[in-house]
Amino acid sequence: MAHPSQINILFTSIGRRVALLRHFQKTLQSLGVQGKILGVDITKDAPAVHVVDKAFIICRIDDPRYLDTLLDICRSEQVAMLIPLIDTDLLLLSRNRQRFANIGTTAVISDPALVEIALNKFKTHDFFVSCGIDTPRVFDMQKAQSDTSLPYPLFMKPLDGNASKGIVKIRNHDELCFFQQYVPRPLLQEYVEGTEYTLDIFYDFSGIPRCVVPRKRIEVRSGEVSKAVIIKHPVVLEHGWRVAQALKGCQGCINVQCFLTESGSVRFVEINPRFGGGAPLSIYAGADFPHWLVQLYRHEDPGDVRDHFRDRVYMLRYDDAVFVEGEI
Repeated sequence: MAHPSQINILFTSIGRRVALLRHFQKTLQSLGVQGKILGVDITKDAPAVHVVDKAFIICRIDDPRYLDTLLDICRSEQVAMLIPLIDTDLLLLSRNRQRFANIGTTAVISDPALVEIALNKFKTHDFFVSCGIDTPRVFDMQKAQSDTSLPYPLFMKPLDGNASKGIVKIRNHDELCFFQQYVPRPLLQEYVEGTEYTLDIFYDFSGIPRCVVPRKRIEVRSGEVSKAVIIKHPVVLEHGWRVAQALKGCQGCINVQCFLTESGSVRFVEINPRFGGGAPLSIYAGADFPHWLVQLYRHEDPGDVRDHFRDRVYMLRYDDAVFVEGEI
């Protein structure tokens, strides 16, 4: 089958995702593929706006014009692949994949049913339980107020939150009553202690998992990992592959989060059907998701990439800047 002559890739909500976008730029160059890395955001002062080959300043995701705006860009720029980078537009884009396909754009997004599970913490919990995957208990918020037997401490988090926003450790009944007033749509969850891992999982366009990369979190800033290390922990990998195979309807790179406890159990807490903020670490370690995505789009199989990454590779992030002269 003939390879596409040009591959333009559009990313939504590019914000600060400079490292990831540069990896995609390098991928096109290394493969000798003609194409551009495009991005959209709502503001000109987003750093990645000044890194992509062409940027578009568009309306917010909750604006009724958002979907048609993306379709217009995909049509005019002959976009081959559309890749979302935050949770907010995942469901909208997933439900409208066929509209993008009709104009020749492959929206690299998981199925709506999977996205709905991922975006709702109750549904995430129920999914893990239904698959026999260890996950922290959740408690009914109304009953909790009068339950004197709750195993404090507990976690309280927004039902549909992301980037660790609004997560609170609840130590007693007074804190439960207090924070319930401030955490939007609160979910009460068993508190888990252990080493936190994010697993980058790469799926082909048929929904088959091809690679699972465990990143041990060392430090987090503003909800995004700032220090991490690749650890090929056999127990984490074993359970990670089990979760990867249980998830249906995935495409491209997603990530799941879990805790490895002192007792050796692996407890899963979240599913994020998009590139994680720490994905550049996995890519640098050899799990070249951008390369594999472009290969798949060109109808090439990446081959056996199950163990295609190095162990004990660290990512130590620091402050950097994009400098722009004149008006932006």
